[in-house]
Amino acid sequence: MSKKKLSIIVVAVLLIAGSLSLFKTNFAHKVDVETVAIDTAIDAVPAIVNVRSDYTFTLSSEENGRVIRSSLVLGGNIEQGEPILQIDPTDLEIDISILKAEIENLISRLALKTNEVNALKVQEEDLANFERLYKAGSYPELEILRRRRDFKVFKETQELSRLTEAQELDSMQSQLKRLERRLEKTTIYAPTDGIVTTIYAYPGELISGGSPLAEVFSKALVVEAKINEEDFAGIKQGLPVTVRLLTYGNLLFKGTIRRVLPTADKENQQYTALLDIEIDPEKLLPGLSGEASIIRRRIPETIVVPRRALMGNFVFSIQNGKAVLSPVEVGVRGLNQVEIKEGLAEGDLIITDGMNSLKDGDPVRY
Repeated sequence: MSKKKLSIIVVAVLLIAGSLSLFKTNFAHKVDVETVAIDTAIDAVPAIVNVRSDYTFTLSSEENGRVIRSSLVLGGNIEQGEPILQIDPTDLEIDISILKAEIENLISRLALKTNEVNALKVQEEDLANFERLYKAGSYPELEILRRRRDFKVFKETQELSRLTEAQELDSMQSQLKRLERRLEKTTIYAPTDGIVTTIYAYPGELISGGSPLAEVFSKALVVEAKINEEDFAGIKQGLPVTVRLLTYGNLLFKGTIRRVLPTADKENQQYTALLDIEIDPEKLLPGLSGEASIIRRRIPETIVVPRRALMGNFVFSIQNGKAVLSPVEVGVRGLNQVEIKEGLAEGDLIITDGMNSLKDGDPVRY
C-alpha cells in the first residue's frame, strides 16, 4: 500500500472517531452538579405566617343620649384613656342638681331635730319623777303604768322617724352616686390603644345604652405560624425560627416560638404557634403574611445535600461520566438541605438539576 493511501485511511479514521466523540458529547444530558460535603444538618419544618391583631372589640356606650362630640376617625388611632366621644350630659346634670338640693334640705331638717331630742329628755325626766313618787306610795299604780306606756310610744315614734329619715338620706345619696356615675359615662374613653375600622355613631345621632359606637383593632399584634399536622412533632416553646414576610421580599427575620396552642384547626388540621420575631415594630402590620422555618434541632458534622437533588430515597450520582441512580438513607430534612445517613460519601458528585429526563446509566455533561 502506498504512503498516500495510508495517509488517507488515517485521516478518515480520525474523522470518524471525532464524529463519534462529537455525537457522544452532543447526546449526553446537560446537568448541574454539586460535590457532597460535610456540614451541619438542620431539622426544620415549614410554616405559614400571618400577622393579625391580638383582638378586636366593639366600643359601646352604657349611657343613652345624643352624641355632641366625637374624635373617632376611620382608620385613625386611639390611645388608652383618651376621651373619644361625648354624649349630651345636660339632663343628668339637671337631675343631679335637683337631687343635691333635696339632700341639703333633708340634712337641714335633720339638724332641726334638737327640739325633739329635748322633748324626749323632758319626758324621760318627768317619768323618773313619777317613778320616785310611785315608789314612795304617793302616786297611783294605774297612772304610772299609763305614763310608762306614753313614754315608750313617744320614744319609739321619735326613733322610727329618725330611722326613716336616715334611710331616706342614704337612699338619696346612693341615687346621687348613680347619677354621677352615669354622668361620667357620658364621656367615652378609649379602653386600650387601637385602630378604628368602623364607625357607627356620629355627632348629632341619638343613641341608646349598649349601642355600638365603633369597631376597633387592638394595636397589640400576634404573629401566627400555621404548622401541618405531619410536621408538628417536636414543636415547642423556645425553638428558633426564621421568618420571611412577603411584603419585605427576601429579608429574613429571626425569632422564637413564644407559645404553642395545644389543638389543631378543625378545618385544615393545622396547629398554631405564636412567634416573637426581631423586627422594627413599625414594620409589623396587621394583615402581613409570609412563611417561616422552625428549627427543631441541628446535627453537626454530617453529610448534607441540596433538597432538590433528592428523588424519593434516591439521588443521581456521577460515575465515569454517567448518571447512576443511587439509593440513600435520608435523615433530617430542612427547607433547603437534607441529611444523608448512608449511600453517599464526602466528595461524591451528585446531580442537582436537569435530572427530570434522566435514566440510570445515561451519559451526562456538566
